[in-house]
Amino acid sequence: MEDNTLPWSLDKVESLISSLYEPGQPNAITEAQALLANFQSSPQAWILAHELLRRPDEKGKFFGALTIIVKLNRESSSLSEENAQELLEHLIGWYRDSFENYTGPLVPRKLSSALATFFLHFHQLWPSFVRHLSICLASWQYFDPLSLQSSFDVGRVLDTLDLNKLKAVLWVVTSIVEDVIRIDWNTANGVHLYNSVVREATDAATLLFKGLAETQMAAVSNDSIKCLQSWISFAQKASSRDSHVLALLRNLMPSVIESLISESRFGASAELLIDTLSNYPSLLSEHHFNLLVNLFVSSWADERYSRLLEGDIEFESAQFGQLLLAFGEEKCQWLMQSEDPRSKVLLSMLCGLLGSDGYPVAENRVFVPAIEFWSTFTEVMSDLVTLDDISTTPWAESALLQVLEVVSVACRKITYPPAEEFSQWDSSDRVGFSDARKDVIDLLQSAYSLSGFQLVATFSNLVLTALNDCAWLQLETAAFCLAGLADCSKDDVRLDEALGSVFESSLFSHLSSPNTDITLRTRQTCLYLIEQYTEYFERNVSSLAPALRLLFSLLGNPSMAAPASRSILRLCSSCRHHLHAETNGFLDEYQTLAEQQRLDCISSERVLAAIASIAQAIPDAPRRYNACTRLIEFIQNDSARARELAQLPLGTKLPCFGQRCIENSADDSPGLHIALKTLRCLVGIGRGLQTPVESTIDLDASNPSEAEYDDQLERLHRQVVRIIMDIEDTFGRNSEVNELVCAVLRCGFSESEPGPFVLGFQDVTSYLTRHVGNIPRPGIFVSTACSFVSSLYAQGNPNKGTVYTTLLLWVIRLLQQSSDPEHDPELSQNSIDFACRLLSKSPTSLLTLQPTTAAEYFFLFTIQVLDGSEPLPKAAAAEFWATFITLKGGHSEASDAAEQAMGTLGPLLARSLARNIGGRASRSELDRLSEPIKKLVNCYPLAKEWLQSGLGHTSFPSSKVTEEQKALFVKKVVSLRGSRATNQVVRDFWLSARGSSFAYAS
Repeated sequence: MEDNTLPWSLDKVESLISSLYEPGQPNAITEAQALLANFQSSPQAWILAHELLRRPDEKGKFFGALTIIVKLNRESSSLSEENAQELLEHLIGWYRDSFENYTGPLVPRKLSSALATFFLHFHQLWPSFVRHLSICLASWQYFDPLSLQSSFDVGRVLDTLDLNKLKAVLWVVTSIVEDVIRIDWNTANGVHLYNSVVREATDAATLLFKGLAETQMAAVSNDSIKCLQSWISFAQKASSRDSHVLALLRNLMPSVIESLISESRFGASAELLIDTLSNYPSLLSEHHFNLLVNLFVSSWADERYSRLLEGDIEFESAQFGQLLLAFGEEKCQWLMQSEDPRSKVLLSMLCGLLGSDGYPVAENRVFVPAIEFWSTFTEVMSDLVTLDDISTTPWAESALLQVLEVVSVACRKITYPPAEEFSQWDSSDRVGFSDARKDVIDLLQSAYSLSGFQLVATFSNLVLTALNDCAWLQLETAAFCLAGLADCSKDDVRLDEALGSVFESSLFSHLSSPNTDITLRTRQTCLYLIEQYTEYFERNVSSLAPALRLLFSLLGNPSMAAPASRSILRLCSSCRHHLHAETNGFLDEYQTLAEQQRLDCISSERVLAAIASIAQAIPDAPRRYNACTRLIEFIQNDSARARELAQLPLGTKLPCFGQRCIENSADDSPGLHIALKTLRCLVGIGRGLQTPVESTIDLDASNPSEAEYDDQLERLHRQVVRIIMDIEDTFGRNSEVNELVCAVLRCGFSESEPGPFVLGFQDVTSYLTRHVGNIPRPGIFVSTACSFVSSLYAQGNPNKGTVYTTLLLWVIRLLQQSSDPEHDPELSQNSIDFACRLLSKSPTSLLTLQPTTAAEYFFLFTIQVLDGSEPLPKAAAAEFWATFITLKGGHSEASDAAEQAMGTLGPLLARSLARNIGGRASRSELDRLSEPIKKLVNCYPLAKEWLQSGLGHTSFPSSKVTEEQKALFVKKVVSLRGSRATNQVVRDFWLSARGSSFAYAS
């Protein structure tokens, strides 16, 4: 790289500029850019930029203007007032010439930015910039802005400008206002800039009146609208600081509204009005809104609206729709409540937007924003009236009728196209259409709060009508909408008549018949409908058996197995108390399906979980455990099969039905595939057997034979443990196997009553602690241990102390086998989390641990983690120490032992914390690291001495903090005594240690 003190020639700079536009190697262009950036830092850049702007080459002029901007931003403070005034004169001259010899907007635009940059740095030297620039351009000569007479009539001056010069003034004013908006007005310079711009508001308004009234040259009118938009943004940022500016801008808005009817000015005017209605509606007065309403009901709007409804894909047609919607959002309550006939016309237009031509998203860009408007409309209406108030509220009935009409139009619009057409859409359009359907469901749910079960009855009738007409695409739409209302109405018994008409119709027979031409998507949606109304089937048991027969009949269909099995699981889980007498029938059905190989892996998992949830509801324990035995036997068979298949070579065809199996790839070993399926099914059974959250306890239930009960349960426990150990012995090097095994164990942790998956505490402990040495993802097992100790504590197990100690020693052994705390972040984090849980449940398990070297190792390990860079283990270590420190003052035995340990560990901990707040930690970690500091100063009088020693230690990473700053930090922290304000003190000290360049996000 050349030194920027070396002389630069104009020829050399021009050559580098030209090379940027020539085809060549990217490296050559990058090098040229670097050299030119170096040139812009050189002292010669000022002079050569002037020379470039005098040359005829547009590229050179552009780069010259760019260089002026760079120099002003970097070196404006080195310019004297005299030099700055001379620069302003040159800039205005070059700007004027760029319009006189106009070859395109590139150079004039960049020079307008240069003038705006000059204003940012030297606004005091360019007062009255609007009239000064106008006079200079009108007279073809430069005047000293500081001696310009204020008596000049800016309107007369502007009248003398031709349209190009008027455009030139507009560009500079727009650039200045946009740049000033980006400045922080809370600084002294920002205040001066703000005041300088406010003083120009009257002249700017005169300029904009003239520009907006221009009809000969649309570009001038559009530039005026853009300039006005910058002033509106300025006023919005200024808020209520200056009412004078707001009054001037409000006076301009009728001109903008009137310009909508001009084809050439519609786009710019509509954009400004949409932005103002959406972000700054307080700028608009009732007069402005009235002008817009009159325009919307005019023949001009009728023509625009018709083009939009007919599917005109031009941007301006969509823009008209957006303008109409932006107005509707702002005047929502007026539209809803007004008796003005124009409001009814507007509501009808807004409803009609939903019916415009084309499928939503793929062909129609206005449908989604229109749905969003009507969802807002409906929600606002719900806030104003309730279902019971509608008949007594004068405006509410007509508003509700409008909402129902909207619902009808919207739901017809979300019918899928034929499958062949839909498959031709690109993925983004397919996803967008699907999202639009979800938006319609949101609208339906809002409308339900106003119309009640009438809406469910409407869609039930639509389902029946489509079914009778064999209109399968319309059936899918009606079923989808009816399913979408389930969350609003599932517990309302008044809906049973309407829902019964659907579920007791010919729907199930049509769906189960292989001879009908019902589309796949329609079948899937109808199963989803069944799944959503499980509460109906709980109340109407007579419909339950036909529904389940249908679902089981569809399991053998590869394309229907997924929704059918999911619906079976939902129905059986919800209706278990009505189905438990048929448990054996379900088990026989599953056995038949499995023997005929008609189930894929996912369906097997869901169906077994469904049957398990039914078995859970069997009130008689021996019968319940007999059913569980059959379920476990299915799993045992699969486990044995997996181990047999493990002996086959890779690439052997997977011995399961369908193509939907998880991890179904050519690289899978068939044995591993079946092993994973086996474990997922076992997890499904375990979760199905869990007691439902809402279940009640029968205090009058009789107890079964204890001997038989215990014997059955023990056999089931042995079978579950045998399955997971057999699979792990064969496939234990696979981390997903280990993860699923742990999921099996967790199934019993949350249970308060004995069950097949509520394994003995010794069995769980023995199983977990056998995992030592080189095992994949040992952190999974430690995480499971965390859940296990929490469940032991909740159950009040009398032997939990022994279990805590055994598991803690095992965890520490795993850590000792790891080469480095950051080698396995998952293990480190979960191990520290395990110890932290023990501290809150049984602190003496750690404090009195034998051998003592194990506890010592763990304490030092957590400090090593604090010094590390892995965020999750580090956060866990910070929480551990915050918990450990607070042991002082608690249980006497634990408190004394903790205080004794802190005598040794306190200085080491403080040293580690000092290194972190001294710059080693990342910004996001500071709040967590502040917790042990707060606890330390609040609990230990020696904390002040420990922190001072840590900050003064040779390992402290920053040289940017003085000893006085360190002492002041400790003083502040100690005086705050653990209050929330400590976090900010820590953050400020960290910033000082890192250096001021990091203060940007503080």
